Parts: sequence; structure tokens; C-alpha cells
Amino acid sequence: MAAGSQPGEPDRRAGTRRLAPGDRPKATVDQAKDACLNLLAVRARSRAELEKRLGEKGFRLEVTAAALDRLTEVGLIDDSSFAEQWVHERHTYSGRGKRALQRELRDKGVAPADAENALAIVTDDAERARATDLVRRKLQTLPRDLDRDKAVRRLVGMLARRGYDQSTAFAVVTSALDEAGLDRTPAAPRSAGRSRAAVEAMTPADTVDETTGDTPEPETATLRSPRRPVPGDDQAAVDLVRRKLRSMSADLDRAKATRRLVDMLARRGYSPSTAYAVVKAELAEADR
Repeated sequence: MAAGSQPGEPDRRAGTRRLAPGDRPKATVDQAKDACLNLLAVRARSRAELEKRLGEKGFRLEVTAAALDRLTEVGLIDDSSFAEQWVHERHTYSGRGKRALQRELRDKGVAPADAENALAIVTDDAERARATDLVRRKLQTLPRDLDRDKAVRRLVGMLARRGYDQSTAFAVVTSALDEAGLDRTPAAPRSAGRSRAAVEAMTPADTVDETTGDTPEPETATLRSPRRPVPGDDQAAVDLVRRKLRSMSADLDRAKATRRLVDMLARRGYSPSTAYAVVKAELAEADR
């Protein structure tokens, strides 16, 4: 028997494969319980996590189930408590948003009902406050002369990676930048591969009616709005949002509406700060 092997466990030398459930047919329930206790001494774990680890240690399925049932009876395995602890620690100390927490609980095999109850701990106000704290800390590391739009993209991206939804991220970032007094210094926007100057310098001959293929007369060309507005033209963004709003369901959740409209403007080349400002204003106008 190799050094470090336990009774009922096959020899395990460096480079050997990971065991599969049933590879240790003589392993007992007590051995499985001890393995669980060793794992729980490191950190709390869900039942699904422990079941997976016991399988990797070669315990038979019936031995694993019996060991987990006994530990559940004495309260050492409790997915509901585990989920609450996980959400509290990951949100408080790691700054994770609800989306990331929900995904992590799902990956750990926590039942949807237990996950939902645990996530309720993180209120909208608490999530926004935590996001604000993250942004303020990150702002201290950004160059003071950084373009506002670049700062918005970096900060929103940081929050998105931590699991915050886009509408919350934009609102928090915009508010934090205003509070920090970071002035807007827009860079030259682009549209469909053209620079702003190139778009503005387009002659009527460059504007072709996509439905007929004809080149419009000069006076009609100046009146017709291009299908893809020039980023930086706030009025064009307003018109896009208003048209899109007319086609959206009136009972659509505001956060979802914000995400859809901001994404639409972003795909058309508008900066995050412009997109969010326009969408926020138009939704407020629509609520009146």
C-alpha cells in the first residue's frame, strides 16, 4: 500500500488518474464522513459540492448518500444556510453583484428556492451602495485627465464583470463621475468605419437611397436622416429611442427597457455616457 493511502483505498501515486465513484468498493460510510468533515473544515460547502468530491475520491454512490444524509441530520450540511453565508461573504467582501452570486450558487448545485431566499438578502439599495463603493475606489487609480467616455467604459466593464446589471452600472458610474467632477472631454466619434469629419463632409452623391439605389438631389439629401446616425448627435439618439419606445411593451420592466435601449445605442456607436443619459431622460419623459 502506498504511503498516505487509507484502508480500502487503492495505491495512488503521482500522475495517476482521478478516481471515479465506486473505485474504492471497500470504503466505508465513516470514511466518507471523515472526508466531508475535512472539506468542511476548510470552508462551508453545499451538498452537491461534497457529493462531487466524494465521487472523485472513489466512494460508492450509496456510501456517499448515506454519509451526506447523516451529516444533514446533524446540521453540518444545510444548503439554505450555506447559500446565505455565501451570498453575504461574496457580496460584502468580494463585491459580487446579484447576477454573479446567482450564477455561483447555481454552479454549486444550490436549489433555486434556496438561492432565491439567499439573494433576497442583497436589496437593490445594498447592491447600489456596494457598486458605488467599488467605483469610488477604482476612480482613485484612474488618471485624472482620462476621457470621461473611457472612464465610463472601464468602470461599467468592471461592474459588469462582478455581476452588476447594466442599468445599475451606468447609473452608479455616471453619479460617481459627476460627484468626482470628471468633466466630459469627448473623443472624435466614429460611425460604420468613418470618422466624424468624413461623415460630415459627405456630399449628396455619397448618400444613396437604399430602397431605390438612386442618388437623391442635393436639397433632399440634406433633409434625409441617414439610417445609421452619427454618434455624438444627441437628437438622432433621442429620435431612435423614441421610435423604439413606441414598439416596446408598456408594462416592460424599467431596468430591462434601459438595458435594451442603451444596448441599441451602443451598437450604433454611441458612447456609454451619451446612451445612458438619453435613455434615462426619455424614460423619465415617458413616465409623465
